Amino acid sequence: MELGSILLILALAVLIVLYLARPLLDRQAMIPNEDDRRLSALQAERDQILATIHELDMDDTMGKLLPSDYQTQRAGLAQRGVAVLKQIDALGAEETLEAQVAFREGEASPEDREADLEAAVARMRLAQSQQVGGFCGQCGSSVTSGDRFCAACGASLLQEAGA
Repeated sequence: MELGSILLILALAVLIVLYLARPLLDRQAMIPNEDDRRLSALQAERDQILATIHELDMDDTMGKLLPSDYQTQRAGLAQRGVAVLKQIDALGAEETLEAQVAFREGEASPEDREADLEAAVARMRLAQSQQVGGFCGQCGSSVTSGDRFCAACGASLLQEAGA
């Protein structure tokens, strides 16, 4: 081999090593601070509360819960959701409209925050109702968009689509 070929291979090897080592060298820039971690945890908790409220509403619609149990559990979740929204708002989070709750400017009352939470649940329901598939109105098992009958209980799904 010629000296030029060896130097070219060596230079290429050095570039590859530097490229692969770059994430390790830039590690300090990628470490989130405590506020970012807290904000991320609060947003995850908010999303979990919204999903739990949605599931609770579905269970109530299907008659799986007593009305008193439903109201008690939903009120507790709404209170916890309002507290989480206050903490997120205190951290000064900039939120996007599609995936996260929209905040009002300035100080908002607890009723306004609960309205924000309800709006987020309504957006989540709307998004899920527009997805392909759904649930059987009789037994609650999941169905796909092309199904005419529920695979679990045999109920007609065509009547639900027309109603």
